[in-house]
Amino acid sequence: MKNLSPRQQKLLNWLTQTGDLSIAEIRARTGVSQATAYREIHALIAAGVAQKVPGGITLPESAASLCLHCRRPVNPRLVFHIHASEGSRHAACCAHCGLLALSHLSDTHQAMTADFLYGALLNAAQAWYVLESDVAPCCRPSALAFDAQSDAERFAAAFGGRVYAFSAAQAEITRLMALSHIGNRK
Repeated sequence: MKNLSPRQQKLLNWLTQTGDLSIAEIRARTGVSQATAYREIHALIAAGVAQKVPGGITLPESAASLCLHCRRPVNPRLVFHIHASEGSRHAACCAHCGLLALSHLSDTHQAMTADFLYGALLNAAQAWYVLESDVAPCCRPSALAFDAQSDAERFAAAFGGRVYAFSAAQAEITRLMALSHIGNRK
């Protein structure tokens, strides 16, 4: 799947905030022609981050479902989308569950997560993560995603936790969960 253009990323951010967008809303927000609006929504549908509905687009069914890891309801503000190469889509309730799920899923095509501060969807592999902060809006130990390393570092300085790049965050959350299971057996 190709990367989203800046305009498509804006549309995806609006879609994540509202749950659906009509062609008229897309045209009003972006000032594009109807043909361009259709091309943009087709790109979002092809990317697997939107679903066609009469007159516009909505979030895929997975975004409104239960977390594939812990079975909690998926919160659009914290969502972690996982797209498998064969076309299936999954949603995790937060970065904690998304990172853990990725370590168990093979043949993942793409993962996207929501920036904790701004809500924008971003490539999970390029995100920065704060683990074990005092802010835990979902699962524990908390894992919060940020688009910029500087945002993650400022957040960690204010609310505790440690900053990790994607691979290190995935390894650390797996390690922390293994430690908690060992502690639960005693």
